[in-house]
Amino acid sequence: REDFRDYAYLCFREFGNKVQHWITLNEPWTYSNGGYVVGELAPGRCSEWQNLNCTGGNSATEPYLITHHQLLAHATAVHLYRTIFQASQKGVIGITLLSHWFVPWAEVPHHENAVQRALVFMLGWFIDPLTKGVYPRTMLSHVRDRLPSFSKEQSRMVNGSFDFLGLNYYTAYYAAYDPSLKSARPSYITDPIVRKTARQVNLLTLICLYI
Repeated sequence: REDFRDYAYLCFREFGNKVQHWITLNEPWTYSNGGYVVGELAPGRCSEWQNLNCTGGNSATEPYLITHHQLLAHATAVHLYRTIFQASQKGVIGITLLSHWFVPWAEVPHHENAVQRALVFMLGWFIDPLTKGVYPRTMLSHVRDRLPSFSKEQSRMVNGSFDFLGLNYYTAYYAAYDPSLKSARPSYITDPIVRKTARQVNLLTLICLYI
């Protein structure tokens, strides 16, 4: 967090007279998911049991820790800008998030609830701390003690730490309730108890069993 603060200070000091719209992080979910859940991005970490050729890691804990510290780093940079630079430079500062859209596999309650959980675990994971200072209740109930918590001071710092929110949206997925994930090994992938797919045909067996 302190390193990011120092980096942000340098940027604000050197470029603040030219930049009026600051984005602290672009798509922080991508870092957490790509780097610590599926291992496709640096540093290429994930749980060994996922068989994704990762360099080590724990997909049940690390993505939550990474997101937690990204939020704190973001809030630290915003606090710095607001207290030292904003009045004179007259710019605004925010963060750009990423979220897919989700459509229920079928119009029945358990799949519709799965849509809400999928959104919470992707967008609410960031939006709730930024607007309320706490993680979503759904995540607290599913992840429990693997989900970090904010101190009172951290909660106040993160809550409202933006002048604007950006949102990148690229595509949509079907979301289906998959009860088999209740007994799966813990991971950011399995915690929501949701199976996501871009094509309905991929879940033909699932819909036959659980609709």
